[in-house]
Amino acid sequence: MIMTVTTILYSLLRDSVEAGMPHVDFTLYVNGFGSGSKQLMAIGMWFCLQTAVLLVYPAFMLWQKMRAVSPTCADAFFAALFLLYQMAAHTAVVTFIVQLNLPPVPSLCLSIEQLRFTMKSYSFVRENAYKVLHPWNKDDSTGPAIWYAGQMEPKVGSIASYLYFLFVPTLLYRDRYPRTPRVQYLRVFPTLLSVQFPSPSWSSCARRCSIPAITADMGMLSPFQPNLSQTSFWQCMLWGLCLQFMTGYFFLHSWSNMFAEMLRFADREFYADWWTCTSFSMFYRKWNLLIHDWIKAYIYHDLRDLFNSKFYNRIASFPTIIISALFHEYVLWAPFRFIAPILLVQYGTFGTILYFVKPSPNSKFWNYFIHIGLNIGVAAMVFCYTMELYARHLCPREESFSNTFMPRSLDCVLL
Repeated sequence: MIMTVTTILYSLLRDSVEAGMPHVDFTLYVNGFGSGSKQLMAIGMWFCLQTAVLLVYPAFMLWQKMRAVSPTCADAFFAALFLLYQMAAHTAVVTFIVQLNLPPVPSLCLSIEQLRFTMKSYSFVRENAYKVLHPWNKDDSTGPAIWYAGQMEPKVGSIASYLYFLFVPTLLYRDRYPRTPRVQYLRVFPTLLSVQFPSPSWSSCARRCSIPAITADMGMLSPFQPNLSQTSFWQCMLWGLCLQFMTGYFFLHSWSNMFAEMLRFADREFYADWWTCTSFSMFYRKWNLLIHDWIKAYIYHDLRDLFNSKFYNRIASFPTIIISALFHEYVLWAPFRFIAPILLVQYGTFGTILYFVKPSPNSKFWNYFIHIGLNIGVAAMVFCYTMELYARHLCPREESFSNTFMPRSLDCVLL
């Protein structure tokens, strides 16, 4: 919160001095959200996606009944139907964003929401399909009765449980969750207020830090000048630091706690003490527990059980890191309209190598190293994505599938 307020006050002071009167330039902020009509269309699309994910429940119940007639045909048909639904939903989101040329913020929200619906619907199907395929009861001494510590029932969860699951801040389905006795509105309103601050703060940092640096670099006749690029990169570190901390504060703290309080959701361990980490493997586990728990349950464990070899157990974390990077690339495509695999390269090379480095947990040096490395890594993303975005603005080309992957910042020249 302190960092957010400080950046807003800095922007107010700087804009007022330049304008000669009290003034704040919210142009970048307003352009990021777009017009009211575009926002309404994005909200309408969200309702369509929400309706689609609700239909997963009746489809699942229909599958359960049809298995009594023909298990093999029912399994194959509904598995294909579920896969088709996921592909169609993501295709619809991509098409909707491109055809309507949605602004960055609504585009980002839609891509994140559809990814969230995918992860939630998959968790619901996985957890309840086990009940259908492997019946059990509460008196079992092994199995789900013990695994879930009373959070799961032998029968398929009710529609009310599914609806509650779709809105609570967790990606792992359970029939029951720990609940608080009542909603404390004195906690809801402060978190609701704090959710409003990061967006103008992000735009202020971008407008004052990264964009001037990149435009100064890209505005030269030479397509690449190492000295200017180095200066631009280090200027982006401020926004990188701002982006890293405020993303965690906005999503993992304020947003998640707000919905948890309103829905009386008691399990609020959305992140752990990642700032004390001395290794990247610890950081990956603690930074975002919502995503980490889902990936661990449905990707890490499943792939390990599938290959079931000592060699794969040693490298089991590598595929999960790559899949996580691909998820991030998909989300970042929405606001930028291009794929520059910066995250994939960072995760696949440096992230993988450093993942297997196991220093002492009490080493202060490695804790400093983690923070410096994270700051440099986020700054590299800010630098590369902003440069590519500005290059595509300076050197427009015909939109095509191949141009989505072809970098333009290396050969774009301002004439």
